[in-house]
Amino acid sequence: MKRHLSFLKEVHQARLNGSSRSSSTVRACVASLVFVLLAISCGPPPQGQYYIPETALAAAERTTTTTQSSQSQTNLPESATIQLEKLPYLRNAFKERVRVSSRGGLDDFHAMTRRQIQHSAVVANCSFDILKAFIAKGWAPIVMIEFQGRTPEILPMSQYNNQLGEVYLENPSNLNKRRLTYTDFEASWSRISRKKCILITPRKLSELDVRKALGDYLPEAAFQEISVQSR
Repeated sequence: MKRHLSFLKEVHQARLNGSSRSSSTVRACVASLVFVLLAISCGPPPQGQYYIPETALAAAERTTTTTQSSQSQTNLPESATIQLEKLPYLRNAFKERVRVSSRGGLDDFHAMTRRQIQHSAVVANCSFDILKAFIAKGWAPIVMIEFQGRTPEILPMSQYNNQLGEVYLENPSNLNKRRLTYTDFEASWSRISRKKCILITPRKLSELDVRKALGDYLPEAAFQEISVQSR
């Protein structure tokens, strides 16, 4: 800084003494000095701070939003149907009339069908979307349901249709179908079945098998609470 002040004094003295230097040269020197002083006063640019264009920020936000929405997205088809007549291992469980108390419900059914079927799994803490995913997978979830105040019945779900807002339950022994609106079904199923269902399949299902199947149709958060008891 002292050096710059000395230089300014020399320029000023030269002008007073009628120096022969041209005025243009003096102006150039002064301009150069001003530039140097400004550079010194401002200092070096701060480290680690970079300008990010607004368009880049907007793109990053869009990417984050897309990722979050895809993680919460369901891949359930609008409708799905299972042809129960093609599932002999399921029909075996309904060859005789199912007689269970509403108190024991699906757990009693699971125990009583041990002689007729080999592989059965009780899935607890289900949601309606989980039942739909099982149907889409080709596994008919068996539920306990009450039709218009009658004695509760245990039947497999064979079809759902989002456009109609209806679900179909079917007796595999006579293929007699019953249907309920989504609203009526969920109200009865959550109360009578306590959000449980039973899966009867050709081979034993582990909890990992069930979770993998659900992962094809639902985000992981949708079935985190399920538990599976299989034989």
